[in-house]
Amino acid sequence: MEKRMLYKACRLFGVAVSSCILLTACGEQTSGDEFIYSSWTPPHAPNNRDGTVPLFEAIEAETQGTDDEISFRNFMSGQLLSAVTTLTGVRDGVAHGGFVSPSYFPAELKHHVTLAELQALTSNGFAAAAAGTETLLKHCPNCLSEYAEQNTIPLGVYATTQFHLMCNFNLQSMDQLQGRRVAEGSTMFSRWARELGMSRQALPPSEFQQALQRRTVDCVFAPKDWLVAFSIADSVKSIVNDTAHGVFPAAAMMTVNKDKWNALTDGQRKLLWTKQARALMSVVDGYYRDEARGEAAALESGATLIDLGAEYAETWRVFKDNERAAVIAAADGRGAENARAVVDMNISLIAEWEKIVADANDDVDAIATALFDRAYGEEPLR
Repeated sequence: MEKRMLYKACRLFGVAVSSCILLTACGEQTSGDEFIYSSWTPPHAPNNRDGTVPLFEAIEAETQGTDDEISFRNFMSGQLLSAVTTLTGVRDGVAHGGFVSPSYFPAELKHHVTLAELQALTSNGFAAAAAGTETLLKHCPNCLSEYAEQNTIPLGVYATTQFHLMCNFNLQSMDQLQGRRVAEGSTMFSRWARELGMSRQALPPSEFQQALQRRTVDCVFAPKDWLVAFSIADSVKSIVNDTAHGVFPAAAMMTVNKDKWNALTDGQRKLLWTKQARALMSVVDGYYRDEARGEAAALESGATLIDLGAEYAETWRVFKDNERAAVIAAADGRGAENARAVVDMNISLIAEWEKIVADANDDVDAIATALFDRAYGEEPLR
């Protein structure tokens, strides 16, 4: 891409001025030996710390001095692209790859966002990530087609740990939620918020801290890792601990520009492909390791773990029982094809993977090996 066109694209997608200047300066040099990656999460978030950073370091070390040598320019914290501009930015080559959450692109990724909406029916991050990746890569051709229409290729998904309701006031009863404002990015929580009598704002987690501090929202739904990763521990006063709300199962950590993917050497493509399963499971493991750290930070800042009791738990149970039908209806409304079959496939795979994960005793290497065998193999997606 010419410098002038790259600069224009940077400005169009709201890229930070400093990053835009840097990319413009190196625009004529971004060939097959350099890969520009963008993540809107901070460096210490598991998808960076345990995912892309060690992945890129391993590939650079393995290819150094060979015909497949490649280097990675890794922009994090939204320095290059935000949560809501990553898909279009990767599509147009502002970055060669990036972290895409389909929840922010329901029109462009109307099939994959259907899988993201199944959060209420998940509980184990490893199983949800593996089932989500296998469904995406092996059983949802419409998902792959819609990424291709955006000039991109997804290389699998990771999942978070379970989400909890967290509020900036001393929550004591379910009645106090009536009329309150809550933030999250997944449309599943739009339905759940209505069930609770709350109004929902669709915000990326990078905006949670400011929204809680300024009281433009009263609560957020988030995994406990985000208490530290997105610096919301100081703003949270109450964390509902007795009822959790599933894991987000569709975080496409490595979504690659298709032109760049095809321009890579066979060896570079194969390394990015074959190392994905281990990288994705490492991210999930990082989320579990960070749960205690996030909770401790919130408690140290004065937050309280609370139980909302049987009524809240029963309301959530009834909601979950209706979610399969609700997700299918929402997908049909978006114009997604074969939604029922894909939803049922994913639900079936979640059950299979829960057993695989249990049999592996949460061993990351064993789970990653099983995922590689079932969803990847030696030949990269083209």
